[in-house]
Amino acid sequence: MVTILTFAAVLSAALITQAKPTHGGNDPFRRHTIKAKGIEASFIEYGATLTNLWVDDKNGVPRDVILGWDDTTQYNLQSDVPGFLAAVVGRYANRIANGTFTIDDTEYHTPLNENDITTLHGGDMGFDRLNWTLIDKGKNNVSFKLTSPDGDEGFPGTADIIVKYAVNDNQEWHIDYEGTTDQDTIMMLSQHGYWNLDAFTTSETVEDHVLQIASDKFIKTDGSLIPTGEFSNVEGTALDFRSAKSIGQDLQEATECGFDCIGYDNCWIFSEPNPDEYQATVYAPSTGIQLAIKTDQVALQFYSCHGLDGTLPIKKKKHHKHHGHHDRRCNDDDDDKHEYVQKYGCLVLETENYVDGINNPEWGEEHTGILRKDEKYTHHAEYHFSVRKDD
Repeated sequence: MVTILTFAAVLSAALITQAKPTHGGNDPFRRHTIKAKGIEASFIEYGATLTNLWVDDKNGVPRDVILGWDDTTQYNLQSDVPGFLAAVVGRYANRIANGTFTIDDTEYHTPLNENDITTLHGGDMGFDRLNWTLIDKGKNNVSFKLTSPDGDEGFPGTADIIVKYAVNDNQEWHIDYEGTTDQDTIMMLSQHGYWNLDAFTTSETVEDHVLQIASDKFIKTDGSLIPTGEFSNVEGTALDFRSAKSIGQDLQEATECGFDCIGYDNCWIFSEPNPDEYQATVYAPSTGIQLAIKTDQVALQFYSCHGLDGTLPIKKKKHHKHHGHHDRRCNDDDDDKHEYVQKYGCLVLETENYVDGINNPEWGEEHTGILRKDEKYTHHAEYHFSVRKDD
């Protein structure tokens, strides 16, 4: 077996080169806004990050339902408060056990950036920490591209990634990911948005958000959230969201989220995935805002933000003063006193493949995330917003 150890040198180079804009002197922290009837979203090139997403509540008031920073430079300067904030994560989303994987008898090693035990969301300088390149911009769509060199964070092959964002008049936000490589590698991309559909108007937590996940099984994990190889049935557990229930209903019994943890950080799998049906739906009774997600992926990770600790400020601008939007970095008065996001103050819903499938080949190669040379990685997800007025 050949062992490849390349990430240290690449990391050093990335720390030097990725601090600068990657093309034409453009500002990687400048907002690029797209809009359609009833929906408006803004993005920056750093991490291909979603910075704002506005939809109307049941009273017709526009609300920004994604967590983030008012000053977009803070996505870089405070990249661990919290980590992966509404960015594209990769080259391999979620976890890799022991930062080690094998492709065709060659062993590769990636940074142990989570508790010195696992690789999380691509390593120390994953795709969320890099400056993407803006390649297309329209009224209702925007696209970014990233080239990840061979050996980047220990992953083999030079990979070219494109993410396409679009909104439409049905209040939908669509994401399309594409990836190619010049040698066999692994790839799993996802969007790591931290949602609060109440927009902090009535509560500090999302415990009253009502969630439904169309899945009867989840991937069993150990205390480090690494899969044991088992699929567990949700029946009789706190992880049973087949019927809609509030996130807080069984929260205190939800202990499958790692050592000494109460909350959700689990991967549900879809036995018969149908990209034309919604796999997850969540709404906030206070605002009536509902988010329904459908995807061509076979799994969904739900994280209940139990790791947040009051260090991320709540955006000062909680609703539009007008429907126009501008690109300046700070989008409200600086004199207002900040409030902060508390434990359980948000939720993350990641569409993806099976967690650490590369180290569980018994699940089948289609779940390993292996991307062969000259093949193409694709991933489609839709986020449909609407208003429930019956609550």
